Amino acid sequence: MTRRAPSNPSPEHLQREAPRRLDWRDTGLFIGPALVALALVAVIPTLWAIFSSLFEWHFHRPDARAFVGLGNYLRLAGDPRFLNAVLVTGVYTTVSVTATLVFGTLLALLTRAPFPGKGMVRALLTVPMIMTPVVSTLVWKTFFFEADVGLINWVLGFAGIRGPAWVASSPYALITVLVVNIWFMTPFVYLVMDAALEGLPGDVIDAAKIDGANYWRRVRFVILPMLRATIVFTVIFRITIDARMFEIIHVMTGGGPARDTEVLTLWVYNSALRGFHLGYGNAGGVVLMLLVGAACLAIMLVGLRDLYRRTGST
Repeated sequence: MTRRAPSNPSPEHLQREAPRRLDWRDTGLFIGPALVALALVAVIPTLWAIFSSLFEWHFHRPDARAFVGLGNYLRLAGDPRFLNAVLVTGVYTTVSVTATLVFGTLLALLTRAPFPGKGMVRALLTVPMIMTPVVSTLVWKTFFFEADVGLINWVLGFAGIRGPAWVASSPYALITVLVVNIWFMTPFVYLVMDAALEGLPGDVIDAAKIDGANYWRRVRFVILPMLRATIVFTVIFRITIDARMFEIIHVMTGGGPARDTEVLTLWVYNSALRGFHLGYGNAGGVVLMLLVGAACLAIMLVGLRDLYRRTGST
C-alpha cells in the first residue's frame, strides 16, 4: 500500500522533505564551471593522448599520419632508453616518497608539543614549499652543487677532499635531484601530518602512557596505526607528484649524465617535443599514467585493507 502525502502538509513536514529536493539548475551552476575546467585540463588531453598514441605521428609530417594500433606500445617494450626511464622513475619516486614521508612525520612529531616560538618554527619549515621548483633548483645548483664555487665542495676542500661534479657525474646527479625534491616536498608532508596529529584522540595516547609505554612505543603502536589512512593518502598524493616530476630534473641535470636522471616525463618531452615523434611519445605518457594508477590503487587496497575490515566488522 502506497503512502500518500498529506493534503495540507504542516510546516514541520515541509522542513523534513526540503533536503530531499534537489535543484539541478543550481547544482549545475555551481559545479558546471569546475567540470568544464576539468574536462579542458585533464579529460580531453588524456583522451587525445590515448588517441594519438595509436598512430605513427611525426610533427614534421602531419599529413603522413598512419594508424599502427598497439605498435607504439610494442615498440616501447623493446626500447632500452624507455625501460631505463621506467627504472629511473621507479627509483626516484620510491626514494623521494619514502624520505619525505619519514622526515615530514618526524618533524610533525617533534613539533607536536607546545614550546616557545612554535609558530615561527612552523612558518620556517614551510618556506621551501612556497618557492617555485625552478627557483629552488637554481639556488641548489648554483650555490650548493656547483663543482668549482659551490658551498659543498668548498667545505670539502677545507677537509682536503676533492668534491665531485655533483650534477654532471654518476651517481651524484641522481642524488642531487633527490635532495632538492626531498627538501622541496617535505613541508607538504609535515603540514598534512601535523594537522592529522592535532586531530588524534588524546585519551587513547594518555591511556598508553599510563600503561607504561614510552614515547617511541606510543608512536609505533598507537599514533602511527591511527594515522594509517592519512599516511596512505599522503603516499598516493606524493606518488602522483613525483612520478610526473619534470622541472627539478630538467633544470638540474637535463636527464644526464648518460640518461642517469631521465625520468619518464623527461623521456616523453624528449621524444614528443624534441624528437617530434608525437604518437610514440604519447604512448610513453599513457604507460606512465597506467603505472601510476596501478601503483596508487595497489597501495590504497593494501594500506586500507585492515581499516575496511574493522569498519565492516563494526
